[in-house]
Amino acid sequence: MASVDSSVQRVEDVLHARIVSGRYAPGMKLLAERELAAELGVSRMTLRQAVESLQFRGLVKRRPGRAGGTFVSAGAPVLELASMVGLVQQLAAEGIEVASTVLAAESVAASPEVAAGLGLAAGDEVYHLRRLRFADEEAVAIEDAWYPAALLPGFPLGRITGSVYAALGEYQSAPVRKVEELLPAVVSAEERELLGVGARSPVLRLVRTSYREDGRAIEYAHDVYRADALRVRVSTGSRPGL
Repeated sequence: MASVDSSVQRVEDVLHARIVSGRYAPGMKLLAERELAAELGVSRMTLRQAVESLQFRGLVKRRPGRAGGTFVSAGAPVLELASMVGLVQQLAAEGIEVASTVLAAESVAASPEVAAGLGLAAGDEVYHLRRLRFADEEAVAIEDAWYPAALLPGFPLGRITGSVYAALGEYQSAPVRKVEELLPAVVSAEERELLGVGARSPVLRLVRTSYREDGRAIEYAHDVYRADALRVRVSTGSRPGL
């Protein structure tokens, strides 16, 4: 096991050095797996593990399909979790064009998990909004969120195209605090199709509960971020997010 691990680390170090030196330029497609493994004198499994590690670090991206392969990342934008500013505003501030596709916008009965997250009883009415997020026309995130209907009468869920937090502010329910749990994971079959990534692509799962000023939970969310397309950062101090 030790020799296998050392071989993976050696290959990862070689590929990393080629990227930082500019030998592998941003946007460049790497050799096919078989060819690159042969060049480096390792098995395809060893190469695959090294590339997956670089993918977790955001240094390469893997695209499926006939024109796919492994490409050197041009640099992933940063999502600051400590900020109360949402994904759209943060990416837009970096000059990135952000778009969304609404996958679901409906009124549903709260599941036990959602009810617990929002401090409701199971079966209470909640609004469910699911969206696929794009950055410069590339799918980068899936957002699943639930909101307590009783606190948001007439909330225009199906007409929200931008920031939900901005819409919540118009209902005197803008979040001022949140609790988030970040978990590394492998993409599911459905997520793979939506995000257009390979079967072993890494993702970050984020479970979030947001609270308005009176302390009541206003949002419970499960977000999925492509680990190769977004870098997640948490800043601490008196001015988070700056």
